[in-house]
Amino acid sequence: MPFNTKQTPLFEGRNSSPKYDFLNAVEMLPKIDWNFKDFNTQYLSHTFHSYPARFIPQIPLTFIKLFTEERETILDPFCGCGTTLVEAFLNNRNSVGNDFNPLAALITKVKTTLIDDAQFRYFNRKLAVLKRYLVLDSDSWRVNERTNNLPNRKVSAVFSRKVISKLEAIREALLEVKEEGQEDLFDFGRVALSSTVWSLVENGGGRGGGRGSGIEVDDLFLRKVKFMEKEVSKMATLVPGPEVRVICGDARKLNLQSGSVDLIVTSPPYVNALDYYRIHMYNMLWLGMDFDLFRKHEIGGHSHFISNRFRLLSEYLGDMLRSMIEMNRVLKKGKLCVIVVGNSSVEYELIESHKFFAEMGEKRGIGFTPLKTIFRKIDKTRKYTSADVGKIDDEYVVVMRKVKDSEVAAGDDDFISEVVSGQMTRFREQIKKVQGTSIRGRSGRKPTKERLLKNIDKITAAIETIPEDIKIK
Repeated sequence: MPFNTKQTPLFEGRNSSPKYDFLNAVEMLPKIDWNFKDFNTQYLSHTFHSYPARFIPQIPLTFIKLFTEERETILDPFCGCGTTLVEAFLNNRNSVGNDFNPLAALITKVKTTLIDDAQFRYFNRKLAVLKRYLVLDSDSWRVNERTNNLPNRKVSAVFSRKVISKLEAIREALLEVKEEGQEDLFDFGRVALSSTVWSLVENGGGRGGGRGSGIEVDDLFLRKVKFMEKEVSKMATLVPGPEVRVICGDARKLNLQSGSVDLIVTSPPYVNALDYYRIHMYNMLWLGMDFDLFRKHEIGGHSHFISNRFRLLSEYLGDMLRSMIEMNRVLKKGKLCVIVVGNSSVEYELIESHKFFAEMGEKRGIGFTPLKTIFRKIDKTRKYTSADVGKIDDEYVVVMRKVKDSEVAAGDDDFISEVVSGQMTRFREQIKKVQGTSIRGRSGRKPTKERLLKNIDKITAAIETIPEDIKIK
């Protein structure tokens, strides 16, 4: 079970309605041990695919149980690998997930899709034929043919020829499944293939001498399929299957009706932390996804503004503000928006993300009022961002309530520029008082005083370019 005995008085039964009215539910929040130490976070479809920096399922589960009823709608506008949607699904709530990363959208869709026994029998027959084919087919000309048919030749720099041959054969078999009209099984198989690629990359790609050189790709893929099939079958016995919608789209322009959502729980990307397009590049290449397009529109990545990282912060704040305005638009009045975020770092300066979000929420015209900011400790060995930021060992749960409709639109560049300029100006004044507030990351190297003082000038320069940097690219 996902909750231990300390939590059972609060949550009796997975599909039960909440015990508390809104005010009582809010009063319950400080009584919960938000560290969730030693809780099981890997169960059912949560186990399907590795994904960096995801939050634990107990966080969305707590808010779902306390603040929604069955068949109400939960939104995660930065759904990642679908943690919020899985918990909504398991608790018979409708859900909507949005992510610009096509791999994230695919994983989320598969983790919340039930497949019946007849479909799995068909799929297993297909895989049995594939297995026999892979055992018999070892001709070098076939390897060359498959290598030439790769979706992108960059993969040949990582994977051995034998691995490439088998991965390509699996990909071709999945395309046959799609051609026969089995879209859900096609996506199911693609997630298993992506998870297989992830394991190979983590273990050296199966190249000679690498850690993965002894991995049998077909066995790895087939074991993954059987494991996922088992977990889907378990889920089918737990819930009738509420409505799920997964959108591969932009959180700054949500493709949702206004006032259609009962709860938002999300963990947005961190500034200057992870470039998801780099992490998922080989997975996306094997699945035929456009990772270059994702790279250009990724929020929070650090592949640009190399000479002045504080421009990256301005851009990020603008993107988050637009997203919050959109969250307000789609959320029903009186309902909660919950944002889970950790602190980050830019040029050795601490970025207290939760304070930026809380300040945005109560900004005139946006329509939220902050209720609580909950601090929680996390296992620092489990949540990694980047060499610049280092390990994250704490995060914050920012709880806001929609009190009115936003008076501004997410596309209002003048408003976005004004708010971000104010935030960056206050940030600069803070840095003038104390520099080098975050020395973690970069192997703990301590910058010189002169280097830190230059940050003030960089922030000033970043403020001047805000009208340009906050525009949607």
